[in-house]
Order: sequence, then C-alpha cells, then structure tokens
Amino acid sequence: KLQFGECYQSSTSSGGACERAFDGRINQHYAAGSCTHTKAEKGFWQAYIRGSGFARVRFVLIYNRLDCCSDRLNSFSIFLDGQECESYSSRKSFSVKIFRCNKVGQMLVIKNRIKTPLTLCEVQIFGNYIPRNPYGGVCSRAIDNNDHQFYSHNSCSHTKNEKGWWQARTKSLSHIRTVRITNRIDCCSDRLNNFVIMVDGTSARRTSPTVSSQFAHSNATGSVKLPPCSRVMLSNFYSNNGVCQRAFDGNTSPNWHLQSCTHTKSEFGWWQATLKERSLVKQVRIYNRLDCCSERLNDFSITVDGQECASFKSSGFFSVKTFQCNKVGQKLRINNRKRSPLTLCEVQVFGEKKKSAIKAGHFVGCFFESNHWPDFDSLASSSDDMTREKCNCLCLKRGTSVFALREGNQCRCGDNYGSNGEAERSDCRLPCAGDSDQMWAAVGWSMPCLKSIKTIADSF
Repeated sequence: KLQFGECYQSSTSSGGACERAFDGRINQHYAAGSCTHTKAEKGFWQAYIRGSGFARVRFVLIYNRLDCCSDRLNSFSIFLDGQECESYSSRKSFSVKIFRCNKVGQMLVIKNRIKTPLTLCEVQIFGNYIPRNPYGGVCSRAIDNNDHQFYSHNSCSHTKNEKGWWQARTKSLSHIRTVRITNRIDCCSDRLNNFVIMVDGTSARRTSPTVSSQFAHSNATGSVKLPPCSRVMLSNFYSNNGVCQRAFDGNTSPNWHLQSCTHTKSEFGWWQATLKERSLVKQVRIYNRLDCCSERLNDFSITVDGQECASFKSSGFFSVKTFQCNKVGQKLRINNRKRSPLTLCEVQVFGEKKKSAIKAGHFVGCFFESNHWPDFDSLASSSDDMTREKCNCLCLKRGTSVFALREGNQCRCGDNYGSNGEAERSDCRLPCAGDSDQMWAAVGWSMPCLKSIKTIADSF
C-alpha cells in the first residue's frame, strides 16, 4: 500500500476537505466526518504520492458514500500524471470498488464527469515505489565515462525485470544529433533489442538517410532557450488578476493560488507574446493549471506570426506538454477554441535565433531532412534538368529565404535549415541531374536570376 502526501480538490463544501480521502477512516457515512465533498460541479480530487521518486500504481481502491447520494460517483475517470488509468460509468452505484491502473507517476487525479458533488470516503492505492538502485546498477553508471561492457566492472546500469526506463538531463537545452549506446556483452545483450529513445517526451526516430544540401543566410547551428518576451498582449480583459506576464515569470507552479497562472474571462480568448528577436521556434512547452479547471486547456492552437504550428484537442487534460512547432517568426500566440477562461501557468519557448544575412551565393552545407518535420516542405520542381541556378530562381519567385537540392533533381524551398541535424559534406557530393559538373550544392536565392549566376556557382 502506498501513501499520499498533500492533496487538492476543485472546491470544498460542507467541510469535506480533501484530506478525508486518505485519513485511514473507511466509515462510509458523511456524518462521521470521513468523506470529502466538492460543490455541485464537474469537479476533481487529486493527491501526490508520498516519496521523492516515482511509483508504479497497480490498483486504486475507492470507498463510496452509503448514507445517501451513492449515485454521485457513477461517472468518473482516474488519471496518474495525466495518463488515464481507468474510467467508470454505470447507472448502478458501488460500495467499494477496485480499479486497475498499472501506470507510473506521482500524482493521482479522480475527475468527475457529471455535474454533481464529488464525494470520496476513502481512496487507497497499491503498488510499489520504483527503487533508485536495483542490483547496484545505479543510473549514473551510464554516464560515468567507463565504457567497460562487463557488469562486474561496475560500469553498467540495471533495472528490475520490467518494462523499465532510464532518464538523464543534459546540462542545458541542446540539439541532440546522435545517441551512442554501449551494450553489455558478458551476458544478456539481447535485453537491449526493443527500445525507444525520447527527447523531452518526443520519440527520436532516425531521420531519412537521404541527405540534402541546404542553403540559407548563415551556417550557425545549435539550440538555445529563447529569451523572455519583451512585449506581451493578452485578450482585451484579464480576470482575477491573472495578468499575462505570469506565463513567463519563471514560476511553473500549477496552483492558481500561488499567483503563477494567467486568466482571461470566459471567452474565445487568446494569449500573445513577442520574442525579443525573430527566431526559429522549434518547441513550445505549456504548464497547465492543476488545482482545478485543467480541462479548460483542452482545445487550442499555437501560431507563430499567424502560422499555425501546433494544436491540441482532447477529452482529457495534460499537466505539462511540449508541442513541436518549427516555424519562424516573432509573435507567439495561443488561441482558445472554446468559450472558457484561458489559463496558462507557464509558457516556455525553445529554438534558435534567426540566422543573420550573408552574401548571396554562400554555400552552407549538407543536412539531414525529416519527412515528419521537414525544413523544406515546399517542392518547387522535380526534373531531370535541375541545376542550382534553376532552383535559385524558382525559390526566389516563391519568396523563401533558403533553397536546397535534394536527390540531385528536387528543388525545395523554405525558411529554415538544420533542424534535423548536419551531415558530412561529402554525403552531398553527387551530381545534379541537369549538370553533371555541378555537385549537390546551391546558392542563396537573394540574387537576380541571371546567367551570370553560373559564374558564382562554379566558384564552389
């Protein structure tokens, strides 16, 4: 049996404080002072599991109220760290019921799906804490620079026999291009034959081996956390002192009462901030409110300079979520797509500053391209007579800032490059389809489309 620490609930009525749900008393009559009670709403109850680490919750045991009103608890869902464990919906009431979970996390939420008081006379959770040092194979062994592949040399990490995981933080936000893993070879090498690598919750799939020569205004690479906003606008009105600056004050608390969250009126509202410089916005991380009302943030879109880069719509809710963006601009906007208050407890933006201009004809390099998050999503032309000059003119007409040749015969246009990692320049040393004397190399589009361009191109 696991223990709860602090708790919250959407509201409190008739003295039914949230702590009553884990006070050890299983009396199912409200007059005994053992049950929680919210107001008549689609409310929720949540509690953190005691301890400094994660726990695997296998079962949740709920005691219902029996002196009256048992039917109030006949439509609800159980979440662990935002992941739904199980839901219940029935016309019949229960007295005591066990719900399977089998999720790993730290915060349990019971969310009512009907507009009625939420009453819990006791909530018990069963599972196990995830040990920090099983078999002596502490996680730090994987980054101790000891690459010996025999376990007896104290070089390898080790979890229990489970669908486990290993996690580490880089010292600063980084563009991760390669992950090198050294396996154990004294035995058990086959244990590492089915796994996934993730960066900030996003599956890091290997990009296509096909590479492209990509050209832009600079060859700067890397990823940095962008500076805070210099100018901010919110919808015409804010409510309950939920000023827009709270979304980037560095306080990520999900509790409204700690003055960490923004708040608009009940409307199709929006929040907008202006970055200090025009930038390539790669990711947007949003912290939701959790002391109540998390479902208000379940239908919205994110735009950069009016270009939609991500959207979210779900019947559930999230605690913290990172959205892929990959758009260039300066104004970030979050648009509520339903009539409800828009509340943001923190918004963090990651990416890199827009490259500074360089002279026309500058060759930047050779880069990987991803079909899922392409830098060059606009195909200008694909032909057997493609050259750098022709691609330059095609993208100039489209008004993009960079262009690339891919596969020797595809001309692609865009505004960014390098977000999928840089390849060796030798990988791009293949002839162009329209001119075997030209390699997979091209020039910036910011020059006139004249025959004299070939003289510049030939200088590479």
